[in-house]
Amino acid sequence: MTIDDSIKTATSGVALVGEVIKAAGDNPNVKEAGQNLGQTALTITKTINNALLPLAAVNFAFDKARIYFAEKFQQDISQKAATIPPEQIIEPKASIAGPALQGLAFTHEEANLKDMYLSLLATAMDGRVASEAHPAFVEIIKQLDSEEANLIRGILQSANAIAIVEVRVTTVGEQGWGSLATHLLNLTSLENSSPVENPRIPAMVDNWVRLGLVDVDYAKHLKAADSYAWVENRPEVARYRQEHESETRKLSFANGIIVRTALGIQFAKAVGLT
Repeated sequence: MTIDDSIKTATSGVALVGEVIKAAGDNPNVKEAGQNLGQTALTITKTINNALLPLAAVNFAFDKARIYFAEKFQQDISQKAATIPPEQIIEPKASIAGPALQGLAFTHEEANLKDMYLSLLATAMDGRVASEAHPAFVEIIKQLDSEEANLIRGILQSANAIAIVEVRVTTVGEQGWGSLATHLLNLTSLENSSPVENPRIPAMVDNWVRLGLVDVDYAKHLKAADSYAWVENRPEVARYRQEHESETRKLSFANGIIVRTALGIQFAKAVGLT
């Protein structure tokens, strides 16, 4: 398929999305949910056609995207926009709507990421909070996977710093230390609160720091005496003791904090995490 063919295929898909959204004005369920969602639909249609068209050549798995936009997008965005007063509905910036809808086309089967994109679109359409929707947030969502999007929710919802630990090993009689594990968090099961291991957590935290959503500081720690009591009960620590401790080598811990940044707070508001 040539680039021209791709654009033609995508163009028909974009037109289909526009027609679906326009049809929302005649849908009684949409009217009930949004009180005036037809206005919302007509407002966003222009942005869809103008902002998505230049991206139409990016056509991977487009059939699935077309099915989603034709059958489910209308209901999804209607639910997200339902609480916006009609007089506060505005046209979202193309710099947000275009990339967000492109991202949605490729992640609509991943619930956590889909919800973020839809929430960001709804924020951009709400005149009361549209300023919270920054174009950079689309790129941030694109650089998260579904598991990360779920795990970072709790951190971005917390107004307080959260305990985080680096596990180190020191040799008796020598200065310095070696790092065995960074960014150990107290992950537990929702069902029974038992510890849950996830070897991807260190890389995830590094990614969140890179994206500017959180800060990690091992020069600071929480004051409460029991803030780090969970460390000794972690299965990772038990394994490190078995593998690395000896008469001359001992484990030590650097207690730190992970805290959301100002950017992280704004991102959480814009994508519906808070």
